[in-house]
Formats: sequence, structure tokens, C-alpha cells
Amino acid sequence: MMKLPLSTLLFMALAGLLLPRIAAATEQTERLLSEEYLAYILPDHPRLFINESMLPAIRERAQGAARKDFIQLKEEVDALPLEAPLVYASGAPPTNPDGSLKLETKKEARQYFLYDGGTQASRAALLYLITGEDIYLQKAKNYLVLSTQVLRWSADNQVWMDLTGHVRINALAAYDWIYHELTPEEREAFMRPMLEYITNSQESGSFTFRRTIGNAEDGNYGESALRFFAGIAASYDGIDDAKAEQFLADGARLFVDMMNHRDKVSDGSGLLSTTTVGYSMGNYPYASFLFLQAWLAAFEEDVSPLWDQMVYFSEWFDYVTINQGEGERLLTFGLGDMGHQDNVMYTWPMYTHLAQVIHYYGAEYPEEAERAYRVMSSLPESEKQFNGRYPFVPFIVSGFSPQLVDAAGAEVVDEPGYFYNKSYGLLLMRSGKNAFDTYASFRFGSSEDTHQHYDELSFIIYKGGFLALDAGSRTEVDHHHAFAPQSVAHNTILIHQEGEPMPYFWRSWRDQPDGKTYPNHGGQDDKTRARAVAMVAEQDFIYAAGDATLSYAESKSDEVVRQFIYVMPDYFIIYDRVRSKLPDQKKEFLLHFVNEPEQVGANTYRAENGGELLLTTLLPENANIHLEGGPGREFWASGRNWPLDGGENWEDTYQLAGGWRLEISDSEMQAQSHFLNFIEVSDMAIDEPISPQSVRTATQDGLIFTDGWGAEWKILFNRDGEIGVSIQQTDSDGTVLYNEVL
Repeated sequence: MMKLPLSTLLFMALAGLLLPRIAAATEQTERLLSEEYLAYILPDHPRLFINESMLPAIRERAQGAARKDFIQLKEEVDALPLEAPLVYASGAPPTNPDGSLKLETKKEARQYFLYDGGTQASRAALLYLITGEDIYLQKAKNYLVLSTQVLRWSADNQVWMDLTGHVRINALAAYDWIYHELTPEEREAFMRPMLEYITNSQESGSFTFRRTIGNAEDGNYGESALRFFAGIAASYDGIDDAKAEQFLADGARLFVDMMNHRDKVSDGSGLLSTTTVGYSMGNYPYASFLFLQAWLAAFEEDVSPLWDQMVYFSEWFDYVTINQGEGERLLTFGLGDMGHQDNVMYTWPMYTHLAQVIHYYGAEYPEEAERAYRVMSSLPESEKQFNGRYPFVPFIVSGFSPQLVDAAGAEVVDEPGYFYNKSYGLLLMRSGKNAFDTYASFRFGSSEDTHQHYDELSFIIYKGGFLALDAGSRTEVDHHHAFAPQSVAHNTILIHQEGEPMPYFWRSWRDQPDGKTYPNHGGQDDKTRARAVAMVAEQDFIYAAGDATLSYAESKSDEVVRQFIYVMPDYFIIYDRVRSKLPDQKKEFLLHFVNEPEQVGANTYRAENGGELLLTTLLPENANIHLEGGPGREFWASGRNWPLDGGENWEDTYQLAGGWRLEISDSEMQAQSHFLNFIEVSDMAIDEPISPQSVRTATQDGLIFTDGWGAEWKILFNRDGEIGVSIQQTDSDGTVLYNEVL
């Protein structure tokens, strides 16, 4: 049972107030998706993202709060050639012997052309709505024709149009916005091939080339989502009304299911569908906001109050970022399906996303709006602007004021030292928000697996640099699926079993299988069966416990429990209870580093990477500590090395992929293992390290140490049976500051 302090219980109680909203959303789902409701879509155009009643406010904003964006939009459209030429961006692609074009597997059709048509058409059409000037109407028409040409080129050459569908969404919006200025023949010439393409691009469609399908449980961008926007744009136009009606119904169902799923996963935390920030901060938020705005315009109902997933989005961003200091880019932990080049935080879409958070939810949640403004103020100067993917956004976010971004500043706010999302079992901890502070993560008990690795019970520590990290990287070679997502690449526990199959992980499009089979290197084989046991956040420490017994194959796992304590600001205590089915199934504690660690004592290692880490192993008493890594063995697992692309110079690109790890195990084979490790970190050299003393009773394992403030900590873990710990903190004058059994 989780024991939480009053502050956390209050937070959870407040979050619990959102439960009626989630229940209401479920009740409203059927109303929104009924035939009767969908039939009330606005009968006239425009109605995709913008309708007639919105135009006065949009025009006023273009001359007021969004004047800067209007000027930029006008300059971009004015620079477009009127004739909308079909021009290759880098010259015509080479041809194959049979005359077909030799195209790159990963490259999208839009990337081959200087103008994709849809992007330019939407910008010109938007300017026409705002100004009424005929030149922008002509450009919108011409680029709409170009978008159809690029679409046909995509189908003819069997190459995907675009990853996210944003080119076609923009084209559909342009069609909708200038609908009344198009002849019936012009409407037909655009909409019929668009509907046919979207039909064929679905998972059950006739297209067989690579494309992003998408669903309610991932980013919901790509082909499936396009049905909703096409259904809105094409309804009652007489081109293919049956198709449009079906697209609208199927698309509405998809998006409502997506919104419900995202609320469940977020659970009031702001985490959006995945821990991998390139997705969660990148393309994922677009789907939520596009749906809300499309529904508002098409049905004239604001449904944003039914879902709260984006309300706390800035909190998720705030806690998953690491501050390197004034003028430096924000970093992130490198969680999940992420390339570990430099762990720089994905920030360029955040201004656009957070402006919409403020617009939809700021009035009801003013504190969250203030936080969103503060986060926006921390962005690089070059990114404090709308990114332009969907040009209408600056003109519809009437609840957002650009002037308040810089005014917000980075004021100090008293807030918890942790973030927790139970859906992914993700705990983020920090001693503060400055460059010299300590940042850490712990994974325990996920029920979701989107872009997730086999990394239950793993942790990451940053202090002046990444000192304990997720190793490996998302890439285009077999390292991507055979090392980086596997348990061996994370700071977790291994249980080895000879011949155990390697668990599935998706392969990149460029991967070339060698036809061989490789075994699991002692890792987990399930991402969603671990459970959180406890989480306690107090003023001076955070305690969490997770049970990952079911994350491993039943044939080798009887118990895998990790208890993780972060004593602020710089100490970590990790206690593991591991019992295998058979004594000869070797069990290992892993710890990954960027640089080669140095042994400085019988059971003590020092590692540096900007800051410094000291690891002291207290259990097993006669531990076997093996250092793995170095040239040719950086990513050794499953009987071979899994190199990154780049050859001997791979570190030039993948600076945070690790390359060294400690493997700690019992000196003799036995079914039951206990690991107790103490970690101290600093942003500079540790001249006077803490010396923890091992303590063992008849039923408990633990340690005693004195922290840098002179307080003594006595921590004892239950060796068997109930998962629990006793923590006693005594001040230097003998005053007991904390004494509880958790």
C-alpha cells in the first residue's frame, strides 16, 4: 500500500476532483458519436478549424496580438511564385534500369519537392480569409492544384506522402476555406483524388508502400486520423457524400477514443501517452489540439472541458527537463525510445503547444497557465514563436497573450521535488531546478508500453552530467532492437537463462536482418506487468518500491523487487531482492556509464562525466564485480557486440550512449540474491566521500551513513516477506527528525 505525506495526499485529492470529468467524458462519448449529433455538422463552409463566426475575431487578432505572425505569414506567401510550379527541391531523382525513379525508403514525397502544395495553399487561403485580397485566392487555388499533383506523384511512385499527414490536413483546410470561390469542377478535381488516396492509404487499403497508420493509443498522426479532417471538409459537398459521412464517423470515433485513452494515461499528471519526449513533446500534442479546434469549428461546441490531458502538460515538460545553466539548452533524461546523441530536450514545438494549453484551459486553471508561461519563457529565444506547421494557430488562440511570455520570467516557485505518473510507473526527482542540482528517474510499475523499453526498475542520475544513464540509442542498425531497448542497456536487474528468446522490439526500416537468432541477455520479456508497491515523498527523501517479478519469464523469475531511496540532495540507496527459479540462473545488478569507471576500493568505483559518482556495494558481501565495455565490447550482449553506426567514430554522434557498465553478482551461484548499493554524486570531485556502514539483523539488511549536513541515516530493508523499510534520520544534536516503518 502506498504511504504518502499530507502534501501528496492533498495533491491526489485535488487530482481526484478530475475523476467526475473523466466519467462525464465517457458519458458524453456516445452523444458526440451518435448519427444525430454528427448530422449537425455545419452545413456550409468554412468549417475545418475555422468557421464564419470566428472570422471577425481572427481578423482583429491579426492586427493586434498576432500582428507579428500576420506580417510573417504575409511575407512568406508574398514570396511564393503565383504559378505554383512542380519543382524538385534538389534535382530530379535518379532512375532505375526499368525507368522508374530510384527513391529513398525513408524520404517522404513532400521532401522531394520545393513546394508540397498543401502547406502553401493553407497559408495563402488563410491570408485570403483575413484580407480578402484576390492575389491570395489565386495562389491558394494554384497551390491546391499542386498538392493534387504531388499526391498523385506519391501514389504513382509508391512513396509515402508525409509522416504525420500535416500536408494533407493543410490542403483540406485550404479547400474548405476557399470552397465558395472554387468551381464545382475545381472542387471535384481536388477532393475526389484526396478521398481516394486516403481510402487507399488506410491499413486495409490497397497501398503497400511505407506509411504511418496511427491509432488511438499512439500519436494518432498519419493515415487513420486523416479521415476525420477529410470527413469535415467533404461532408455534403456532393462529391462522395457516403464516403465523407463514413470518414467523419470513423474519424470522430478514433479521436474520441484517443482523448479518452490520453486522459487515462495522463491521470492528471500531464504526461502525454509516452515517456519518450520526442513524441510526447513533438507530434502527439498536435492531435489533441487539432481535434479540439476542428470540433469547435465544425459543430460549434467546445468539448475541451471533457478532457484534462493537456491541462498539466507544462508540468510534465518542467519535470522531464534538466537545466544546464544560463544560455545552455535544456536536457532530458533520455527515457524510452530515444536517440542518445546529446539528450537535448525537444523544444521547438513547445511554444505552439503551450499557447494552446493556455488558450483552452488557462481561464479555468490560472496556476497552470502561469506555469505554461514560465516554461515558454525558458525556451531558447529562437523558439519563442509559433512553428508554422498549422498557420491558423496564432490567430485562434485568443486566450493566449504573447506579451506575457517574457513577462513571466523564471521566478522561483515552491513545488514538489518529484513528478509521478502511475500509468508508466515513472518517478522523476530533483533537488532543485538549477545546473548544479541533482536529477534522477526511477521506473517501477508500468501498465503502458508505447515507445517503452524493457526497463522496469531502472534509474538514471544526472549531476553536472549524466553519471548513470540508459545506454545504447535508437538508430537504423540492429543495435536499435537487439541492445538499446533490452534490459541489458538499463540500470536494472538481469536474470540469465540459457537459450531464452530475445523479446520482440520493432525494427527500423533500414535494418538488414542477418538471418541469425540471438538470445535474451538476462533481460525482461514484458513491459506492462510490473507493479508499484510504495511511494513516499518527504522533505528530505523520496522512497519508491517496485515489484517486477512478472516482467521476467516465468521460467526464471520468482521474485524481483527493488526499493529505491533518494536522500536529497546527493545520495541514493538501492536494495534488490532477487530470487530465480534455479540456482544456476545468474543474477546481476547493472550500472551504465559514459566513461570508464575507476576502482578506488574493494567494492567502490568512481565514475565521472561532468560530475562525479561513487558507487559502494554493500551486498552481496563477497560481490563479483565485473567491468564490461571498451573498444569492441561497448554494447556487448547476447554473445556479441552491437555497434552503433559511425564505425570507430560512433561517439562523435552518440555522446550519451554509454559504452561501459558494471555487472555486480554473487560470487557463487544461488537462487536468492540480495543487492545493496550506495551511490553518492557531486557536480565536482568528491574529496571526502560518505562511508556507509553495512547493517544486518536477523530479518533485515541495511546501512548507516552520515550525510553532508551531519544527519545520521539508519535504513533497514526487510530481507524477505513483506516489502518494507524502516528509515530513521537523526540530527547532529541527537534530535530524531524522522522515524517511520514504510
